[in-house]
Amino acid sequence: MFRSVAAVDGDGNEGDDISENDDHESRQKRWGGIIDKIEVNFAESVNEDKRKMVQFQKARASSTTVDYSSVLSAPGMASHFQPAARIAGYRSTFSRRKLTEWIQLQKMNASGDLSDTTKYFERSVRIIYSLVLKTIISTVKAGKTEIVDTVHPDLITSENIMVQHSAEDGETAHFLQTEIEGGSSLEELSKKYGAMKALGMVAYELVMKGDMPPVSFFLPSSLADMRGTAHLPLSIRGSVECFEATNQAKVKLPRKAVDENEGRITTAMLNAGVPYPLCRFVVDLLGGECSDSLLFRSDVSFESFSDVLLDLKQMITNPEAFIHLSVRDQWRLAFGNKMHGRESEKKMIMDAASRTTGTTSNDALFEALSLLLPQNKRQIVMVSGKPGSGKSRLVMEAKTDLENKGWIFLSCKFDRIVHSEPLSVMASAFDDFLEQCLGSSRQQQIRTNLNTLMLSDDVLVLTQYVPCLIEYFHDPPTPLADLDVSKEHMHQLFHQLLRALSIGGQPIAFFADDIQWADEASIDLFIDLTQASEPNFSTCYCDTYTKSKMMLIGSYRDNEVDGDHPLAKLLDQMKRLNSSVEVTDIDVCGFTRETLNQIVSESLCLPARRTKSLSEVILQKTDGIAIHIMEFIGRLTMERILRHSFDKGWEWEHEVIERCPISDSVAELLVFKLNKLSSNVLSALQICSVFGIQIEQRIINFVQDFDGDQTIDITDGLKVALELGLIEMTRTTNAFKFAHDIISQQAVFDLIRDEERSVLLQKLSSALIRNALAANEIDFVNDVVTCPGERILYASMNEKAGKKALAVPDFSSAVKYSESGLTFLDDCAWETHHELIMSLHQTSVVALYSCPNRNKDLIKERVDTIFQHARSLEEEFRARHVWICILSSESLEQAFNECHALLERLGEPIDLSNNSSSRACTELLRVKTFFLGKKGHFSELSPMSDRNKLFAMKIMTSLMAFYNHQRCHVLGLVSSRMVEMSMKYGYCEESVFAVASFAAIFVRILGDVDVGASCARMALDLLSQFRHKGNVLLPAVHAAVYGLVLIWNEPIQATLGPLVRGCSLAFQYGNIQFAVANAELLVMRSFNSGKKIDVALHEIEVLAQKFALHGQLTHVQGFLTPFYNILRDLKGLKEQALAPLDCFKSNDELRYHAIGKNDHHVYDTQLMIDISHSFMIGEMEKAQSVAEMFRDVITNKHLVFTYVIIEFYAGLAACHFARKTLDKAWIVKAEAVRDSMERFCGHSKWNFENKLLLLRAECHYTNGEISEAAKCYWSSISSASNHKLVHEEALTCELAGNFFKDQGDELKSKMMFERAHKAYVRWGAVKKANTLPLV
Repeated sequence: MFRSVAAVDGDGNEGDDISENDDHESRQKRWGGIIDKIEVNFAESVNEDKRKMVQFQKARASSTTVDYSSVLSAPGMASHFQPAARIAGYRSTFSRRKLTEWIQLQKMNASGDLSDTTKYFERSVRIIYSLVLKTIISTVKAGKTEIVDTVHPDLITSENIMVQHSAEDGETAHFLQTEIEGGSSLEELSKKYGAMKALGMVAYELVMKGDMPPVSFFLPSSLADMRGTAHLPLSIRGSVECFEATNQAKVKLPRKAVDENEGRITTAMLNAGVPYPLCRFVVDLLGGECSDSLLFRSDVSFESFSDVLLDLKQMITNPEAFIHLSVRDQWRLAFGNKMHGRESEKKMIMDAASRTTGTTSNDALFEALSLLLPQNKRQIVMVSGKPGSGKSRLVMEAKTDLENKGWIFLSCKFDRIVHSEPLSVMASAFDDFLEQCLGSSRQQQIRTNLNTLMLSDDVLVLTQYVPCLIEYFHDPPTPLADLDVSKEHMHQLFHQLLRALSIGGQPIAFFADDIQWADEASIDLFIDLTQASEPNFSTCYCDTYTKSKMMLIGSYRDNEVDGDHPLAKLLDQMKRLNSSVEVTDIDVCGFTRETLNQIVSESLCLPARRTKSLSEVILQKTDGIAIHIMEFIGRLTMERILRHSFDKGWEWEHEVIERCPISDSVAELLVFKLNKLSSNVLSALQICSVFGIQIEQRIINFVQDFDGDQTIDITDGLKVALELGLIEMTRTTNAFKFAHDIISQQAVFDLIRDEERSVLLQKLSSALIRNALAANEIDFVNDVVTCPGERILYASMNEKAGKKALAVPDFSSAVKYSESGLTFLDDCAWETHHELIMSLHQTSVVALYSCPNRNKDLIKERVDTIFQHARSLEEEFRARHVWICILSSESLEQAFNECHALLERLGEPIDLSNNSSSRACTELLRVKTFFLGKKGHFSELSPMSDRNKLFAMKIMTSLMAFYNHQRCHVLGLVSSRMVEMSMKYGYCEESVFAVASFAAIFVRILGDVDVGASCARMALDLLSQFRHKGNVLLPAVHAAVYGLVLIWNEPIQATLGPLVRGCSLAFQYGNIQFAVANAELLVMRSFNSGKKIDVALHEIEVLAQKFALHGQLTHVQGFLTPFYNILRDLKGLKEQALAPLDCFKSNDELRYHAIGKNDHHVYDTQLMIDISHSFMIGEMEKAQSVAEMFRDVITNKHLVFTYVIIEFYAGLAACHFARKTLDKAWIVKAEAVRDSMERFCGHSKWNFENKLLLLRAECHYTNGEISEAAKCYWSSISSASNHKLVHEEALTCELAGNFFKDQGDELKSKMMFERAHKAYVRWGAVKKANTLPLV
């Protein structure tokens, strides 16, 4: 039987069937006679809606092309598609239509703006959510609540779904039919998964705006095993049965056929612009990419409707994170400011606050009158827990709510330091609050209260503890000598001060954090403040008395409080005062499994069900303690175990995380974190640890020069540590202290080596005594150390510190250490301490080269000294390598010569007598056969031990970077040699780059994208195995892999993130040659991907500043400035030099300069940007001229992305000249380019499909094939839009506008020009957009 649900109320709930008259009498009694009129009117309204829907459907079925405007304009039809006014007081305005019609209406009304698309996906999620709610019910079985699906899978189709819009609830959906005739014969599990898959089908159709997956997706591995087509939705069952009938001989489909189609559903949605989280949700709802997902469901597919609802709720609550992945800095792990899992504890604090004020009622009048009622008990809240469990955070969350309710909130924090002045910490809470009130209206009110409540002598007493009180008096009282007051009197004064702060009976909350470290006087005051009955102040001038409403909050670490602890006295005292005090104990434990998973889910922007396994492991490792969780996850990200992917978000290896060692506390994790700090910061912290858990600023000033010439900048290091939250600045003593007891002074002190500790203590002591006596005099350690033995010791310590700084890397500190160490040595040290002085020189050279604002003269001096005194090639190698890198920025020819000469000395010469293309191809193919046949054994090789081979690999790495600027085949020879050496002599760090560069050269010279991609991914796998050196190797590997290989089969936008990271890490580690490589590729790919011009210009300006700091701007302006000039011109900005350069240079000048330097790589880049710009602005002759220049200098057919872009615009220009001159030679050129683009499109439709379609359109247009040209223009526009290539979308629309104009179709021409204008503006090319003929 069918059950009608046609009558649905405004909340989307099922109501009574209109035709039924059940229990009418009882309803009439409740609602009165008006119910008859309401029901009649409503029934007539529904029947009228049905009649109009039938009329609309007949009109639509009468012709293949429906004129919706004419149908909607017919009498009575418009009201069906507009919210109809219902009877006031009974129903809200709403409209209804079938899901398929709703989708079509959205497509008709879509404007194409990103905001509309974003809203459409969010609306779709809400519709899916309402459908799931209609599909299931909650039931209790065996004492457990279970969710059961109630709608048969056959009925979960778009044709059986009605979308309803109401002003109150927005858009919801329900099923027209919920029960199938004859009941359901499906098993419960099959029915559940069938319902999920059917809902997945509806969700797919919804997000794809009406498109359905191919029928082949629904074919199981065995139709017989699945009982025919009974499990399939009705909408596609007929097609599948037809397929089965025509393939009766094939009883069972092979599993291979299913696997070959894996990924097609996700790919289809991604290509249609559906956000990845929605794609993931739909595929998991379907049961996976596999067609027989009812039998073979993927591991990550949904297992229950509870998980489905949870995913949807997260999308609805936070669409930016869980639908669009548009949260800012989504690739950075952030825990945010939201408090998780402490709702009940926070409520306990707020309930205590309500009891304090007597406002337990929601009645506003009662709350106002309650201020006049007597207070019965003082409310005390004691928060306990382990260190780092979040006690302070809990109270600070409550503080926000209390202040919003009008409370005054005072807080202080105790530490391990024993303060010389009792009560100073408690008093700091008052001082901080009074300072905040200065200059506000509250200041005058407090001043009035103080004058009323307190004598001048009392104020003088308090100003010793609360200095800010002086600011509250126009004529501050004169201090009295030897003020001595009793403890009881002091307590009274603080009571009075609290009352003075309260304006009009305003309640006060006083929070004492880490009270287990409070001094005895502070504990006594805290106990006294807990007294509910306040003392009678005989010295008070006030005639009336208003009892202050105050709540005290204390937090303490329960693991540090035993029976003998002073705090035990406080706790016992409060229990004995049970008649006047009500104590609320809150124990803050570790997070529960559910809360922790919620935190991890929101932090990673991943559905909670997908982070369950990760949360389980984190809970086991950290016991749910907040600070342990943050430090543990921070370590996972630092070691790249938890890492971010451009297209899929955060990823991890569960097994690797499980293998991470478990420690009893987070101390081990924090030691790991400390070791990752720069040498300067860690040294500063170690100096602090020598003096205990706190060090005063004046002591820092005295020991600042303890290590000679300020080689360690203590102040700067402590500032960084302060920003990282490792230390805190105390307000009362102007000192630095360690921020948390877990980050203890002892842990930092233990990081100082035993052999260095005594020396460091001696040096610090000497500096402290010396400078304390000298007061304002500054003496350097070098000036006072005259003993030769001590001078050698100081030089040795600086040499070790310099090496550590290089390893961090902290190049500035490394320069300071090495240069300071050299000041303790003279020329005799080359004989007496040769290794020490050589090491200092080598460290200085490497650090100076990598430092911003390098001192080239000093580098040359140090290099010459090393060459003069080196006893072996090994000693001079690092200096010679640095010098070669410096030479490369001045003369590539000299750098080449030096590299080959050094390779000769190392026994690995490269024969340049025959560097032809054929030889390079032969070597590449030979090594490919050898390498790919054994690539599975590559990681099993032994480390390379031969020093000469290691040095040769380093030189070849640099040689590859230099030769990249030349159009020669030596690249093939060098990369092949590096791979072969790794296979023969063992692996080293440079072996990873060898594989990556081999992949890049294989693609470039042989054009084999598949082999290149295979090797590139192997290089990335090898990179992950070098975790300790991963960041150092990454710039070179990313430049080759993402810049030169994966660009051929991955979306171009996906390469930008890795190139940014490569560029950033190259600067960080002083690897300037690969900073140049990554920056050049980044700027090119940003332009080719259509990145917004404003963003691209800013990136170029930042890169220019970075390279200027390293003295490389004039070297890199050959590729930065041309892009900068072109982008500014497209935007409509005037010409200006790229700062900090002060002289503007045109692209023509830069092109001639590149040719003069024989820098073919930069020259090719300049040709690419020039031909793109020339064609865009309509300078066809210049575009063709650039194309001819390119063909004049390119003698090979290498596969280079830059060449493809040049040829693309050359082909478009050829079509233009073919139409203009009617010369068939032009169309031959254009068709040749088009045919080449076919090949590239086979590798990556994302990057090349729109270009191929545009070339086809232009060729059809030129050949007079008008209909085919129009189709290709439309297809190219759609492809460019879907693949986010906004600049090429704009260009295609412009060319299509010219085409339609030439055909005399002014309407379509205008439409195309308007769309081109919008696309150019979105890109940022405002000047270009304004040149289009819009009228």
